[in-house]
Amino acid sequence: MTMFVNLNGKAHEIKAGLSLINLIADLGLSERKAIAIALNGEVLKKGDYARIILSEGDSLEIVKAIGGGS
Repeated sequence: MTMFVNLNGKAHEIKAGLSLINLIADLGLSERKAIAIALNGEVLKKGDYARIILSEGDSLEIVKAIGGGS
């Protein structure tokens, strides 16, 4: 069974009952250290990712930091 969440402004189909930590892995972001995630407008602590189970219609914003400069 699947469901939809809003991921960075677009509908994204995921497995029902998926945890946030598993979504991060599915997106290939597990090894990234510099990411920030907001769930339904609330910025999350990295330590909470494993305990959060996503629900139909959740809104996620995932931001990846990019280094650089002049």
